[in-house]
Amino acid sequence: MTFDQSGRRIVVSARLFALSPGLIARLRIAREDGGPDDVTEAYDAFMLDPGLGPPTYLSSDGRIVWDVDGWGVVGTRAQAFAAILVGVKKTGILELSELLPTREPAATDCAKCSATGWFDADGQLADLDGRPFSLVCPTCAGLGWTSPSIVLGDSVLEAG
Repeated sequence: MTFDQSGRRIVVSARLFALSPGLIARLRIAREDGGPDDVTEAYDAFMLDPGLGPPTYLSSDGRIVWDVDGWGVVGTRAQAFAAILVGVKKTGILELSELLPTREPAATDCAKCSATGWFDADGQLADLDGRPFSLVCPTCAGLGWTSPSIVLGDSVLEAG
């Protein structure tokens, strides 16, 4: 965990993802539309989710960066995968989903989300305008499947 110049708590993962030059180019174009902020500049990062939880970014070198003041981010593999999945939804850049692991032969469909990767709490969740919405599935972290070889609760934070 680090703190930026304003004293905000920033959590940074280890390098988890290998971004292709094409994906980086698409993300740079999207970043120009949104404008820079102190996190995008400090980490050469791209906003994945400004939203209902902590602002979440993906750095050009493959790290997830969370601006976590007041949020319960601990930096798990599940939170990193969920950040990518939400980034696909929020940015519309489908190539981000290629960063997620591919389904393994030993994997089983996630029963919690019916293998969709999204959890709707049986229709009980709604935004302030009453529109239903869903969250990344807490069981499979949006993958739609689980596997014994991918431990979603493992920490992915940088050592040190």
